[in-house]
Amino acid sequence: MSLRAGRLEYVETIRGLACLLLVSFHVTGADVTDGLGLDQWHPLRIVNDALDNSRMPIFSFISGFVLSAVIVSLSQWQGAITSKVKRLLLPMVTASIIFYVLRAAAGYDQQPFLSIFFVQYAHFWFLQATFVLTALLLTLSFLLKGRSDLAAIILIVFFVPVFIFAERWDPNIMSMYQGCYLAPFFYAGHLFAYYLRRRAQEGEGDITPWMTMALGVVLALLLAINIALILSLIQVPRPIEHIHQIILGLGSALFLFLLKPRSRILLFFGPYTYAIFLYHVTFTGTTREVIQKIWPSIAPELIFLPAFLMGVFAPILVEKLALKNDLTALFLLGIDLKAQRRKAARRANEETQAAKGTWLPPSAPGEKISGLSGP
Repeated sequence: MSLRAGRLEYVETIRGLACLLLVSFHVTGADVTDGLGLDQWHPLRIVNDALDNSRMPIFSFISGFVLSAVIVSLSQWQGAITSKVKRLLLPMVTASIIFYVLRAAAGYDQQPFLSIFFVQYAHFWFLQATFVLTALLLTLSFLLKGRSDLAAIILIVFFVPVFIFAERWDPNIMSMYQGCYLAPFFYAGHLFAYYLRRRAQEGEGDITPWMTMALGVVLALLLAINIALILSLIQVPRPIEHIHQIILGLGSALFLFLLKPRSRILLFFGPYTYAIFLYHVTFTGTTREVIQKIWPSIAPELIFLPAFLMGVFAPILVEKLALKNDLTALFLLGIDLKAQRRKAARRANEETQAAKGTWLPPSAPGEKISGLSGP
């Protein structure tokens, strides 16, 4: 069933789920010294850490899924890259500055200010890496005369061995160490969208339910192994662990896309996931610190819910306010309202002319390139 702006309900449901899991993770904290400071055996930490190789892979799979990269001319390539700069990098710069200033005011030691735009910084690494992965897919698709499926396969073949075997490098320009981790999920999402289009063109129905059930069983086993790894109950060599991470991430994303879940609650959050991603940490961290100052002896578990709710709903308010002005929409969310109005006016004019029986040339192929609607 279609949602507004051509979105799919089940995709927005999955996006909403991944977003809420991400907020939960940052409230809990990345390790025992972060967030709520919970030990590794606490149920909240076990659940959050167990999903560590599912959250961002799902986000990245969705990003690749919604990206239609059919590049057949230089002008389209230029327009697509410009669109990604506005959608990904402009709000990344704005949100990074806000986050950096607030942490500096709170007395946290941080990396040099200018470096936050070019190397890994907080959770904004995802936007840096996604921009590079998107640019690579668009560029290689252009060179291959629109064969974005072949481009995605080539990039997967390149990045998977790099992630499995390469040591972390420094400086981590545009967070591409993490980008090597995201690459198989991003490009697999794009290939999966291509596969579904081919099935639809050939008149084939949905993928058989038994495949979803079988994948669910495998995924449960992989999650159990992941829990054993994070609790140090088992140990494996680093390349094997990285292979496990890739398989778990792909399994998580594919299972959800085959399951096609639909939830009114998760569907509500789907369109707001980009704003939540950008600004949730600012609100979760502030809420946690305020509560701990007011009530120093409070149990960490009691902080979870208010911090989680602030991390979810405050960014939604930020989005609603930002969309009231062209500049705030562009710099806070990467949404070009002027361009949207021009497209809407052009589309309305085309429909009017068509209704009058006036012949019009088809829209430029470049207009079929869909943007990332967030992570």
